[in-house]
Amino acid sequence: MKILISAIACNPYLGSESHFGFSAVKCLARDHELFVITTSRDRADIEKATAAGLIPPNVHYCFAGTFHPWHPNRMRARLQGWREYVHFVRDSLALAQELHRREKFDLVHHLTYTTSRVASPMWRLGIPFVYGPLCGNEPFPFRLFPLLSGSGMTFELVRKLHNVFSRFSPAVRRSVCRADHVFAITAEAEQLLRALRGSAAGISQLSPGFYSPAAIAAFSRFVPEKKVNGELRLYAAGHLGGQKCIALALRALALVKKNGVKFCYHLGAGGPEIPHLKKLAAQLDLVAEVKFGGSMSREAYQQELGDTHIYLLPSMRETVGLTMLEAMLAGAVPIVADNGGPRLTVTPECGYKIPISSPQRMAAAIAEVILALDRDRRLLAEKGKLASQRIAQLYTEDHYRETVNAVYQSVVRAKAD
Repeated sequence: MKILISAIACNPYLGSESHFGFSAVKCLARDHELFVITTSRDRADIEKATAAGLIPPNVHYCFAGTFHPWHPNRMRARLQGWREYVHFVRDSLALAQELHRREKFDLVHHLTYTTSRVASPMWRLGIPFVYGPLCGNEPFPFRLFPLLSGSGMTFELVRKLHNVFSRFSPAVRRSVCRADHVFAITAEAEQLLRALRGSAAGISQLSPGFYSPAAIAAFSRFVPEKKVNGELRLYAAGHLGGQKCIALALRALALVKKNGVKFCYHLGAGGPEIPHLKKLAAQLDLVAEVKFGGSMSREAYQQELGDTHIYLLPSMRETVGLTMLEAMLAGAVPIVADNGGPRLTVTPECGYKIPISSPQRMAAAIAEVILALDRDRRLLAEKGKLASQRIAQLYTEDHYRETVNAVYQSVVRAKAD
C-alpha cells in the first residue's frame, strides 16, 4: 500500500516518542511505501540519517510546522513543545491534502504524538484513517502531590485541567469517532476512547514499544551471566519530571538504607525535577547512594542495564517505559506503580506492581520488596530471567508488524465495501 504517516516525533537519533515513531516507520516500510509528515525541527537529522543509509528508500519525509530554539528552562520548553505540536497539526493538514492529490494514498495513519488530548485532522482526507497508539489520560493522584516540586505541581494541575477540557473538545471527539481504527496503549486510554466513541468497536490495544531480533539479542545477552551478589544496583531513566515519582523511590530507599542494605541507585537521565530530587536525596542522607545523570554510549548503556538488578520507577504516568522494557530484556526486575503501561507489561512472575495509595504506604511497600529481594538474591535471578523472556516473546517487531498490517487490510477492505 501507499500510506501517509503523520508523526511529529520520528527521529532516529532521539529516544522516547521519536524512537517509537522512527521504529514504527522502519518496521512498516518492510511492506509499504510511506510518506512521513514530521516536524521541520528534525530536518537536519533526517537528512543526516538519509545520507547514513538509515532511512529505507521507500520512505519519503515531508516537513511541516515552525520552531524556535528550545527554551533553557525545561518546564517552559515542554510547554513550548505543545505549542509547536498544535501548529504542526494545523500546518500538516494542508500538506497532507496536497500530497494526497498527487500520490493517492490508500490510508493515513497518525503515529505521534501519542496524546489523545490534541485532535488529529487527518480524517478529513476522506480515506481510511488509523489513529494511534494513543494515551494521555493516565491520572496523577492528588494525594501524591506533596512529592512534587512547585513547578511539578503546577504542571500536573494544568495537565489535569487539559484532560478535562479535551474530553469535551469537538475536534478531539471527531478525530476519535471518525477514525476507522484506534489503537490504545494503556487500559486508561482504552476506557477514554470507548467513552468518546460510545462503543468498543474499532479499538484495540497496541504498545508502540517493540524490538527487532537483533535488539533483543543485544540486551538479553547479559541474562545468562548476570551476577546477583554484592551491592544492589538499581536504575531508572526517562525524562525525569514529577510524574516519574522518583521522590517516592528515594523515600523508599531511605528506609532500605536504615536496614543496612548497600545499594546504588543510578538516575540515568535529566529532567525538570532534578534540582528538587538532589535536595531530597541530601535531606534523606542518600547522597552517596544516588547517582545523577551521566551521558553514555549505546554500548555503555547496555552494559549498565546488564549490571542492573532492579529497575525502580514508580511513575504515575508511564505509557510504555522504553528503558523499563530494555532493562527487563537485560534481566532487571521491575518495581513499578500499578497503573499505565507498566500495569500491562509487568506480571507477578517477573516483577512487582505497587498499589497506588499514600506516599508513606507506597514507599513502605517499595522498601519491603527491595528488602525481600536483597535477602533472597535467587529471586533476582529467577524473576530477571522471566522478565527478559516476557519482553523477548511479546514485544517483538513481528507482532507489531502483523497487528498493524491486519488493521490496515481490514479498514481498507471495509472502506472499499
